[in-house]
Amino acid sequence: MITSEVLKNYRAYEVQHFQIETLKIESAALKNNPLKDPATRFNPLLLPRNEGPWPVVMVLGGFTGNSPFYFNPKFNEQNAVQVIDQAFERGEAPEALYVFVDALTSWGGSQFLNSAATGNYEDYIIQEIIPALKEHFPVSHNTQDWCVMGGSSGGYGALHLGSKHPEIFGYVGAIAPDCFFEASLLPELYHAHPFWEKYKESAARALEELRNKKLLKAKNWHSVVNAFGMASCYSAKGHGVEFHWPLDLHTAEKIPAIWEQWLEKDPLHFLPKRISNLKKLSGIYLDVGSKDNFHLQYGSRQISKFFKSQGLSHEYVEFDGNHFDIGERRVEVWKWLSSLWRT
Repeated sequence: MITSEVLKNYRAYEVQHFQIETLKIESAALKNNPLKDPATRFNPLLLPRNEGPWPVVMVLGGFTGNSPFYFNPKFNEQNAVQVIDQAFERGEAPEALYVFVDALTSWGGSQFLNSAATGNYEDYIIQEIIPALKEHFPVSHNTQDWCVMGGSSGGYGALHLGSKHPEIFGYVGAIAPDCFFEASLLPELYHAHPFWEKYKESAARALEELRNKKLLKAKNWHSVVNAFGMASCYSAKGHGVEFHWPLDLHTAEKIPAIWEQWLEKDPLHFLPKRISNLKKLSGIYLDVGSKDNFHLQYGSRQISKFFKSQGLSHEYVEFDGNHFDIGERRVEVWKWLSSLWRT
C-alpha cells in the first residue's frame, strides 16, 4: 500500500529528534540596506521535542556561505542537520533550539556586524532574531543557556557577538575565526589589488561584475570577493556601496589610517578592549587547523595566549587539518557544549 503525507516544511531526509521550522524576519534593521539585499530573512530552526525552556545555539555561517544552507542534502555524506540529530542521539549534542542565521549578502557575508556599506546585521541578530525567539518559543532567558557559534567568518561573528553581548550569550564556540589580519587578509588584498585598479576604485563596478558573473570567471575570484567583502564590512565610505581601500592604488602600500580601521575589527585588537565582557562569559571554545589555508592558526594561538594571560578559562584545540575541514569540527563544539550543559 502506498502512503503519503504533507509535511509542514520541505525536507529530503529524516530528522528523528528535532522538528524543523523557520523563523521569518521582516527586518527593519536590514530595510534599505546599501546592497539592496533582501530585508525579509528566513532562519531555519531545529526545535527540541521536549516542552522547554530550551537552551539556544545560534549557528553562524562562513563567508560566501549561509548557515541555512546546512539544511541542503549532500552527496555521499550527511549535512550538518543530520550530524546534529545523530550526535544528540549519542549524547554528543545538546537538546536545544538551534537557529541557523540567514545573513548572506551580495558580497558573500556580513561578518555579523553593522556596516554603513553592507547593512546592520548585528542589529538584525541582536534586536530582531533574539527577541523573536523569546517571543515565539519556550526558550530559556538565562544567559548560561545561550551559545553563539560558527566557523571562519561565522567564528569571527561568534567572537564579536559573544564578547560584545555577554548579557545575551554565555558561551562562544569559534572554529578557525577570522583574525590576525596581517597574515589572513593582507594576502587577499594583494590578490584583489589589480582588480581594484581595473575597476578604477569603484566598489559599484566590482559589485556589478560580481552580480553579472564576470568576476567569478577570474582564477582567484574567491580571494578578490573576500577582499572586497571585508572592505565593505571594515572600512565603509559614507552610506552606500562604496568603501575605503586600505592599499595605495599605485604602490599597494598600506594606507595607515584605513588599515587601522581594519585592525580595529581584528579580534586580536577588539578582544583586549572587551576584557570585562569576556570575564562575564561562562565558556569559550576555540578550534583551528594546524594547516589553515589563511594562516588562522597563528591568530588563534595569539587569542589563546591572550586568554591565558588574563586568566580566562577556555578550551583550545588545534586539529591536524586545514580551513576546508572545519565543517567536521562543529560536532566538537556540540560535544563541548553538551558536556557543560549536562553539569
